Amino acid sequence: MENSLNFSDEIKEATGLINSAGAWGANEFLVFMVIFGFIVFVVIFWLLNKTANKNAEILVDISVRSNEAINNNTVATRELVETLRTENGANRQKLNEIHDDVKEIKQNVRRRRPIKNNKFSEHIGDE
Repeated sequence: MENSLNFSDEIKEATGLINSAGAWGANEFLVFMVIFGFIVFVVIFWLLNKTANKNAEILVDISVRSNEAINNNTVATRELVETLRTENGANRQKLNEIHDDVKEIKQNVRRRRPIKNNKFSEHIGDE
C-alpha cells in the first residue's frame, strides 16, 4: 500500500512539474513529451538489457552443448581410428600371407613342369 502512495506522489510531482512549465516559458506539452520520452527510453533500455542477458545465457548454453558434442565426436573418432588401425594391420598381415602363398605356388609350378607355352609364362611373370 505504501508503494502505491509513493507512486501516486510521483505522479503528482510530475503533474506539478508539467503545470509549472508555463512559468519557465516552455510549452506544457513539450515537458510532458520529454518526461514520457525519458520513461520510454528507460523501459526500452531495460527490455534490451533483459533480452541481452537471455541471449547471453542462450549463447553460453549453446557453447557448452557444442563443446560436449565436439568432445563426443572426438572420442568416437579416436575409437574409429583405433578400429581402422587394427583392421588395417590384420588386412596387411592377410595380404602378406596371400602374397607368400602365391609366391610359393608360383615356385612350385615352375619346378614341377617345364614351360611349354610362352603366353602362359607371361601371366605368371616368367620371361
